[in-house]
Amino acid sequence: MTASDGRTTALRGVRRRLSVSPRRIVSSPATLATFALLVVPFGLGWLETRLFSPLALPGYLLYGVGTAIGNAIAPRFDLWVYWIPFLGGSGAIAVAVGFGFEWWRERRSEDSRERL
Repeated sequence: MTASDGRTTALRGVRRRLSVSPRRIVSSPATLATFALLVVPFGLGWLETRLFSPLALPGYLLYGVGTAIGNAIAPRFDLWVYWIPFLGGSGAIAVAVGFGFEWWRERRSEDSRERL
């Protein structure tokens, strides 16, 4: 058994448990839309203050929490450094929403197949 065989087996196990492929979760419209809704309005407001809109609030809250935690850990960093955890946190939230959407969609399609 080679290392690639082990990875293939592990991926099959993940697919069985998830019932939705990780590629489909990451490329889901729900994942992409959630990431865009968290990042784009906040990014526009960060670049130009007059472009802040109420849509930036979720991203602003996520950035504020990340900045507070980051400032407690390493207080000498500039605020632009906290964009890295902000983008990672936004991606994690978006993937969670995408997984939920794809799981619901898969379950709904299974229910419709059973009714036929």
